[in-house]
Amino acid sequence: TSLRDKTVDEDVAVGVPVSAAAGPPVAAGKKPSKPVPERNVALASGPFEVADEGSAEGKATVVGLAGREERVLTLTDFAVANGPDLRVYLVPGDGKDTGDHIDLGGLKGNKGNQQYDLPSDVDIGRHRTVVIWCRAFSVAFARATLSAG
Repeated sequence: TSLRDKTVDEDVAVGVPVSAAAGPPVAAGKKPSKPVPERNVALASGPFEVADEGSAEGKATVVGLAGREERVLTLTDFAVANGPDLRVYLVPGDGKDTGDHIDLGGLKGNKGNQQYDLPSDVDIGRHRTVVIWCRAFSVAFARATLSAG
């Protein structure tokens, strides 16, 4: 069988940079004139690059959701070579060792914008690389190392 591209176009969360989330500076001892609205915050992001096989482009971003303790991983302007049984992993370090991974589920499509829920206990400082992993052939197709927003 041949592998065909699957394009998805989900509405994904977008966040402001961490530096903008706090709002304008307020003089010491003064209260802001109006409350700072809660906003989604882009906690970390990084561009995709080819890992071991194929092609890759787009951006991975961890977004903290406004008014909640939940976080999501978004893949935007994303494209990767298609393959069988592609998974979205979070792995420690540079992503070259996938032994200690967190599996976020099957890749929804090899092209397009998509979003994945992050477990509440995931430490994105430790598991800081997103890897698109092919379980069928035990090979990484793409990786994006996340840097603080």
